[in-house]
Amino acid sequence: MSHGSAIHKEEKVWAAVVAAMVAVFLAALAYAAWVTGLQVPGSDVELVNPKTVLQELKPGVREVAPGRYEVTLVGRMFSWIPAEITLKDPVEVKFRLTSIDVIHGFQIVGTNVNVMVFPGYVAEITWRVPQNYEGRYLMVCNEYCGIGHQNMYGAINIVRTK
Repeated sequence: MSHGSAIHKEEKVWAAVVAAMVAVFLAALAYAAWVTGLQVPGSDVELVNPKTVLQELKPGVREVAPGRYEVTLVGRMFSWIPAEITLKDPVEVKFRLTSIDVIHGFQIVGTNVNVMVFPGYVAEITWRVPQNYEGRYLMVCNEYCGIGHQNMYGAINIVRTK
């Protein structure tokens, strides 16, 4: 009889440990939500119809201020639209990305730019371009998107005039 009660006590101890860990994790989550203001994306997420995205977003490069660009890119099997981008003396680039068909991954090789691109959603990422960046940078899809995935790449040309 005593052997059975010892196992029962051990089970109670482990159940208490698990309950305490759950309480600690929930407390950490509550702290992150209320004290630090951590939030998941909400109503500020821009939605777009994948069937009409090319007309709605008008992919391309727009200089909004000297050295500040807004680049709208659309991914589709197996290309980026536009596939070639030229930026003159960029300081900051805001990328707006979406997909027509499947999930893609957008990465500028050799930089910290890396974002998932979902059909129907516009992902935004801002890149502060280091002053020593110049030349041609490869932009690739780093999320397998089908049989021609290896052909989904483009280029960003950074030209320094100063």
